[in-house]
Amino acid sequence: MLRSLFTLCTLSGVILLSGCKETKSEAWYKQHPDETYAVYTQCLEDGEASDNCEFAHRAALMFAQEGQPGVKEKFEAIFQQEAEKRNAVTQ
Repeated sequence: MLRSLFTLCTLSGVILLSGCKETKSEAWYKQHPDETYAVYTQCLEDGEASDNCEFAHRAALMFAQEGQPGVKEKFEAIFQQEAEKRNAVTQ
């Protein structure tokens, strides 16, 4: 009985942990603008509030303020769209 309970707990733990997404660091997102854009836009659509979303948000802010041409405009557009959505809701 104890053995089967231990096996069940072990298998449950493995299944739960295998479903977790890998968390990337803020520094990683700041070095990968395309991945940052993809993750951040997905987070906005899903309303997710994970560490990945927070780190992608911080990197997206950096790209919108200091990014290279092309990259900067892409991230500025995201924040502009979000501001417009907030304004539409509050009016």
